[in-house]
Amino acid sequence: MKNLGVVFGVCVIGAGLVGAQPKPADKRAEPAAVVADAALAERIVSKTANVKEGDIVEISTGPQDLAFAEELAVAVRNRGAHPVITYRSESLIKKLATTPAKYDAQAPAAGLMLAKAVNVRIILPAVRDESLGALLTPERRAALGKASVPIGDLQRKRGIRIVELGNGMAPSPARTALTGLSEAQQTKMFWDGITADYASVEEKGKALKATLAAGTELRITLPNGTDLKMKVKARKVLVSDGTISDADVKAGGANVQVWLPAGEVYLVPVPGTAEGKLVDDRMIVDGKELTGVTAEIKAGKITTVTAKTGWDVVKGQYDAAGPGKNELSVVDFGINPSVKATPKFENYVAAGTVMLGTGSNTWAGGTNKEPFSLQFFLSGATVTLDGKPIVEAGTLK
Repeated sequence: MKNLGVVFGVCVIGAGLVGAQPKPADKRAEPAAVVADAALAERIVSKTANVKEGDIVEISTGPQDLAFAEELAVAVRNRGAHPVITYRSESLIKKLATTPAKYDAQAPAAGLMLAKAVNVRIILPAVRDESLGALLTPERRAALGKASVPIGDLQRKRGIRIVELGNGMAPSPARTALTGLSEAQQTKMFWDGITADYASVEEKGKALKATLAAGTELRITLPNGTDLKMKVKARKVLVSDGTISDADVKAGGANVQVWLPAGEVYLVPVPGTAEGKLVDDRMIVDGKELTGVTAEIKAGKITTVTAKTGWDVVKGQYDAAGPGKNELSVVDFGINPSVKATPKFENYVAAGTVMLGTGSNTWAGGTNKEPFSLQFFLSGATVTLDGKPIVEAGTLK
């Protein structure tokens, strides 16, 4: 899920984090750092986040990226804006998992305080080991997710610009087994996506947006049994193209979010119209593999969902989630030609990848606030719009 909430409701705030930087307990287990590049920081602050003089800018980071967070803070200050650095780490998440469950439903006061104050959030994802989610019971995760919903509501209401540098691709040791890629290969792919020609990505995004906006019905098929139709007529189409323009700022809401590497076009289908079968040969949840995940969908909702292997990994969360979990709520197309998908490394932005999500879709301009989502990544799919192909066997037309 494109989750922009506050993990465990905790923010540790530093005014420039004066003093010695914390050392990781085990360097071998630490995710690779984002390169502390001043030019990249300037680009993200000025072009991606569109920071203005007087803005208050939260820079969320972990121990591996403190040097880059400092470069971002300098770029923010160079524009007459005001940086605030907040801190998280995987070790902190492990410790917070031991805190009393009775506090999970508390309103996240620190997160709400920040959401009332800041104009911009730049997020360097500190937690890149998906398995850490399993430290909490499904009931605790559901309670924490529900408690964090007001933060997202306030962010959208205030039009806070949000830039997340990772998009599920930030390299880390924990992802090597899952992706079949070494950390060096992950790093190269990540930076190829970050440094892509975003003028080209923007043009591809505009073209696909116009095509989808003019269409009526999508059909998605794969040889694995996937055959799904849905109506998209008159639905708002959004693009994450690496920049937040002045027009985006004026529009606010879901228009002022960017995930880097960028390159996605997404929309919420007409509610109640999705019909058919959706099959994901390989799904990753909490750092573990599920195979043959199959969902039967009628009137826009999952009626049954099964897996050949691994369903026990997600069953508890699925059972604990609210009624919005069953809604087929978003379709997302990757358009970045600089990022490639592999059988074990499916991602949002690789050109020709299709992601279909259930549950939470406020990030895509929808109204489903259920803090749970199943995401089906489809590589090699064929997608037609009113009978005409827009993706053919995994190739974006």
